[in-house]
Amino acid sequence: METNLELHARPHPDAQVRRLGFDLAHPYVEQCWGAVVGPSSVAILRRMPVLWTQQEPALLPADALAQTLGLGPGTGQHGRFSRALDRLAQFRLAEWIEPDRSIAVYTEVAPLRDHRLARLPEWTREAHERLLDAHLDRIATVKDYSAQVAEVTARLDRFERPTTQPLPPSKAS
Repeated sequence: METNLELHARPHPDAQVRRLGFDLAHPYVEQCWGAVVGPSSVAILRRMPVLWTQQEPALLPADALAQTLGLGPGTGQHGRFSRALDRLAQFRLAEWIEPDRSIAVYTEVAPLRDHRLARLPEWTREAHERLLDAHLDRIATVKDYSAQVAEVTARLDRFERPTTQPLPPSKAS
């Protein structure tokens, strides 16, 4: 009997990561986290947003999902797919709800910390700096733009409010 796996979308437990982290479709996941968790775990992370658009939580036969990711059949405790899921939990990109049956995958990933970056190749550290800088610049621009939109909206709201008192209703004689 084939085991179904529930894959839940869960916002990251850290509020700062929810605000400033990278979504799972961002190139940072592959180019930076890939060096830490490996290509199999990255393939799982990158597939999640697609699965969640169809159904959340995604409920799939584990062997079939493993095969669609190129991880072959055999999702048992020692299979490549199971090890990749375990790595996601180990590196706090996901957490098991019920082992081998239900896992919550975080919808954002944190930037790599210095202690992890120090162990990675120069190319990965350069990608981290480039992608993180661009990401933070985009966030700052969006916040600046949001502040401008809020200011314009407040001005428009003032124009919509009547500035004079309405005339009292006329009395019929």
